Amino acid sequence: MSPAVGALDDQALARVLDQDPGEGLELLVDLARATDPALRARARRLAPALIVPAARQPGPSPTGGCSRIGPVVGLGADLDVDATLEAAEVPGAAHLRAGDLRWRGWRRPGRAVVLLVDASGSVHGPPLVTALVTVAALLSRSDPHDELAVVAFWSRAVVLRDLRDPSPPEAVVERLLRLRGGDTTDLAAGLEAALSQAALAGTGRRDVLALTDGLATEGADPVPVAGSAPGAGVALHVLALAAQVESMAACADLAGAGGGRLLPLHGPWQAPAAVAAALR
Repeated sequence: MSPAVGALDDQALARVLDQDPGEGLELLVDLARATDPALRARARRLAPALIVPAARQPGPSPTGGCSRIGPVVGLGADLDVDATLEAAEVPGAAHLRAGDLRWRGWRRPGRAVVLLVDASGSVHGPPLVTALVTVAALLSRSDPHDELAVVAFWSRAVVLRDLRDPSPPEAVVERLLRLRGGDTTDLAAGLEAALSQAALAGTGRRDVLALTDGLATEGADPVPVAGSAPGAGVALHVLALAAQVESMAACADLAGAGGGRLLPLHGPWQAPAAVAAALR
């Protein structure tokens, strides 16, 4: 993989991802947390370009939403004559250039998605890989009209990407790789932070996806917090990280209160399908 300490062969890493995505992503996570600063920085820069395509699921985007006629970039279904004449520098269609034409076509309204990541305990290995693949699945399915926020929580909640952040959404992959969580779990605080982000949305479709085992070790009861989501116009979907009966029951209570779906996420490569099912 590396001919010398501090050097990284990105093409070799890409081949590993193609041949065995699970092994490749775990290797990338290890490299992104390496002691060698040059190697660590190189792996973190490569991560978005390698992880997002690896998490792409074939088929049309499942993000849903009813299409409506509206202004579109480029050619559309109908020429908007009024908008074209209004935008023209000179009156009269005879003097219009191709770039002056304004079109209308079918477009899907944007949606806001807040990903809530449980960062309690040791944030490395499979849990971190699962979070990274989930983020990548969201990024690969989004379009320019969508909004994305990412919140991590343990004994406190930290916004890794604000819904209004103008930076490229892919930057959140590197922020996750830098994340150091804590030992305890305040799930209610995490849900409150995620719902606060959803309240900032400029679109009517708002979803929170919570990656959690559903179990809190401190803080308030998370179920009433989850129950406030539907009244705020938010659907809370729970991506259950653990298969134990107690954990699945707790996750089911959260999803039921939040008006969303309960989906198992017991391994990284269930993430694209879970995201598709949650947002269909």
